[in-house]
Amino acid sequence: MDSFIIVFTHRLNIGLTAIPYHAVLHPNSPIELLEHVTPAHIKERHDDYTDEEKQMVLLLHTISDKELFKKFSRESNLRDFKNNIPPDILEERIRPDIEKKMYSLVRMLAGSNVPAYYRQSGYSNLYQTDRLRIPETPCQPVFRVDLEEDRMTYSLKFRQDETTFSFSQKDTEVICSDPAVLKWEQTLYYFDKFDSGKLKPFKDKDYVHLKGEKVIDTYMAKFIVNIVESYDVKGSGFDIIDVDESPETKLVLEKDLSLRPVLRFKFRYGNRLISPNRKTDVFVDFSKNNGRYLFRRFPRDYEAEKRAFSLLRDNGLRLIDEVSFVHPDDLSPADDRAQFSPGPANLVDWVREHKELLDNHNIEPQLEFNGEEYSFVPVVTHFETAIGSIDWFDIKCVVEIPPHKIPFIRFRRNILNGDRRFILPDGSIFIIPRVWFTRFYDLFNFGKIEDESILLPKNYYHLLDELQKEEDNDSEGIATPELPKLKDFSTAALPEGLNATLRPYQVEGYQWLLFLRQNKFGGILADDMGLGKTLQAIALLLKIYSPNGGLEPENNEGQLSLFSSHLEGFNKSGLAPSLIVMPTSLVHNWDYEIKRFAPGLKTYIFTGSNRIRSKELWKILRHYHVVITTYGILRNDVDILRNTSWEYLILDESQNIKNPSSKGYHAVSSINARHHLALTGTPIENSLIDLWAQMNIVNEGLLKSLNFFKRYYETPISKNEDEAKSEHLQKMINPFLLRRTKEMVAKDLPPIMEQMVFCDMSPEQKDIYEREKSGVRNQILESMQNRSHGEQSIIALQALTRLRQLANHPAMLYNGYRGSSGKFDQMMESLESIISENHHVLVFSSFVKDLELLEAALNQRKIDYAKLIGATTNRQKVIEKFNNNDKIKIFLISLKAGGVGLNLTKADYVFMLNPWWNPKAEAQAINRAHRIGQTRNVFVYRFISAETIEEKIARLQEKKNKLADAFVNTTNPLSRMNADEIRELFS
Repeated sequence: MDSFIIVFTHRLNIGLTAIPYHAVLHPNSPIELLEHVTPAHIKERHDDYTDEEKQMVLLLHTISDKELFKKFSRESNLRDFKNNIPPDILEERIRPDIEKKMYSLVRMLAGSNVPAYYRQSGYSNLYQTDRLRIPETPCQPVFRVDLEEDRMTYSLKFRQDETTFSFSQKDTEVICSDPAVLKWEQTLYYFDKFDSGKLKPFKDKDYVHLKGEKVIDTYMAKFIVNIVESYDVKGSGFDIIDVDESPETKLVLEKDLSLRPVLRFKFRYGNRLISPNRKTDVFVDFSKNNGRYLFRRFPRDYEAEKRAFSLLRDNGLRLIDEVSFVHPDDLSPADDRAQFSPGPANLVDWVREHKELLDNHNIEPQLEFNGEEYSFVPVVTHFETAIGSIDWFDIKCVVEIPPHKIPFIRFRRNILNGDRRFILPDGSIFIIPRVWFTRFYDLFNFGKIEDESILLPKNYYHLLDELQKEEDNDSEGIATPELPKLKDFSTAALPEGLNATLRPYQVEGYQWLLFLRQNKFGGILADDMGLGKTLQAIALLLKIYSPNGGLEPENNEGQLSLFSSHLEGFNKSGLAPSLIVMPTSLVHNWDYEIKRFAPGLKTYIFTGSNRIRSKELWKILRHYHVVITTYGILRNDVDILRNTSWEYLILDESQNIKNPSSKGYHAVSSINARHHLALTGTPIENSLIDLWAQMNIVNEGLLKSLNFFKRYYETPISKNEDEAKSEHLQKMINPFLLRRTKEMVAKDLPPIMEQMVFCDMSPEQKDIYEREKSGVRNQILESMQNRSHGEQSIIALQALTRLRQLANHPAMLYNGYRGSSGKFDQMMESLESIISENHHVLVFSSFVKDLELLEAALNQRKIDYAKLIGATTNRQKVIEKFNNNDKIKIFLISLKAGGVGLNLTKADYVFMLNPWWNPKAEAQAINRAHRIGQTRNVFVYRFISAETIEEKIARLQEKKNKLADAFVNTTNPLSRMNADEIRELFS
């Protein structure tokens, strides 16, 4: 019966390894080796092997010739590999791999029942006497050092079980080097931690003798210290002390293998500074005092090291290998690998920001890189700000970087250039905090340096808010003046004599204008069209020209003398008149609204060919509060108007001066006014340059020069879509531009989304329509020859009504019509789609017959609906039916019966099936859904048959002429048309 055995044997060109065999064991004759056991045997006869036998086979298979060939060979075949193994590959890579597996095998054999044999090199037979003994426990080295005066004796013995012995002068074979496995006679001795190199001094002797203090000192410091670290050492003349204390922790700025900056820990155990990747459990330091040697042995504190690593990870740093930390901002976002910025700025900044945290955990930073030392002490800024003059803030600041105190203006060049490195007086490097570049860039960019102060124009007051942020923990001693606050004007009363009731948002706009005036700021009121910009400006003018209404603490005495008037009821405020510039079309509107809302303001209209153009014009204008002119007049008469002092220059539709290179812009910019205001619903029409031009008029220099604005704002925002620059520009202009949309100020009403839906007529519908139109045109042409104008308009109205009905559906005129209607089909398709999405629809028509056709179609499709026409007897019941029954999603309403008096906010869609000439009637119908209580967007669809009278009416309504007015304000618009206009309508 065969047995499973392990045979240690030498393989050609490979060295000593082990092979598993099936063998027949004979007591007095050679062992018969049957076959080499491979994983294939395990697979075929799985139950014939024990678990440990299977493990040994799989382990030794990894160092078989074929597996070594796969792992290490560059040769084309196994034979060439075995015959041509380079010595360096064998010793540095292959043998260490084999010995690692051999050591594991020996540990498995220890205490195992599997017999192991050693075949002598050069012998073909294997005998029972070649069996190896492998103890169950590791062998222990026993080191002894004895010191006496200037002599040292060093010995190395071994203990196996209860026996102590020496390997000196013995024929010992090294099976594995580190950890060592040694063969002496027929026993294998293996160690937990001992390398065979330590046997070399004792190959031929039991003791090593040294003499001389320097020689002994060196041997103790370089060799014995390592022995003490790993083993028990006995002897005399020295002391070994075990010290159980936590290490000192240092955080060091270093370079990794790619010369990139990283933070790494160093742990000091005694006088040993250890990297955390050092693979040892004990650290020993060495000293000599009064001739006696001292070894202090420190057990490694893995928990302390683990806590230090967790602290850095938990506070934002990233561990990219076992020991190196990087800042996340230094990682490439594309692949998250360490691709660092040129220097260690972010790491230094992190250390400074977390200095208190590091101190609390007894972690000492050491920041040197490329021969430069970096400062990481917390920085404190001391700001003092005062109003230096009426138009400036005087800002002084000292930056304290212990032990240095540095004027803040010394950092100006760095902050404007984005350079974080600042060299301190002692030569160390201060990394400017990243937040400074956003917080203080504007102070330096828009301020003026004078001595050691920053002079900031008053219209940049909002930049001082950066100095007062509560979350700022590196600023102390902040002292700033009371900054302008809009809320201070929240209770400002409207002027007496204002004949208007301002809405809440208009009151806020008026108060904002007072805020600008009090602080001598200009502004752009950019509300949507129709929200009352003119009225808000008129309220401001009425306020300042009221008795004691100018708001300024004191008035200019020269102005009092120049503009005081002896005319009763005219300008007696002591203020200069205000000049309002506008497009020509708005002159009479302004004049009308001033007379309507503020009759107390006296207005002079400086337009027309009869205007006074004398240089003494001011003698006349001083008697008025408001002078109205146009952009064209201002451009032509600029030499006269710029020689007059004005209280306000107000530009209505200020986008007219959006071109900074135009004559109009230069004319406006030359006007001498104490205050400037622009009104526009479209502050930006073409580009951001429009905004710069208008803002530069009302607040000159706020956005600096045009070239600066293009480079710093317009190009990054318009071409590069730079969101940060866009937000920054908004921050700069926000105090001086007020814009409210209709949606913002009418929050209790959702927006109306209106759309015209043009529908092609069906072929049969189009044929009927064209025939009817041809006949109608002939009838009208004939009536124009022999009837009065009144009779003509009635005939035309009747014809117009027939064409409208055909454009909707020919069945409205012809009961036998069985064809289709393009508009009707498209409307039904939209209707079904909308109610399938659980929306509710109001369907308005001018014709009851139209609703009846729709009613029949809904019944055919079994769609529930409600219906309200003039003949409906119980209106409230029908309304409640729609409002209370969620199954009913369609409400059919005749325009005449349902245009007023209904609250149908349940609906969020409105269909206008046949728009007529009066938009007011349509608006009333739409307001059945779009009114107080509506919480959703309201969508309005106007269905129009293309190339019909409906489209022609719709186009006419868009034109601002007398024909459109006739369609809005009369019951028969044709009565206002002459024969040629009627003929054109039916062409």
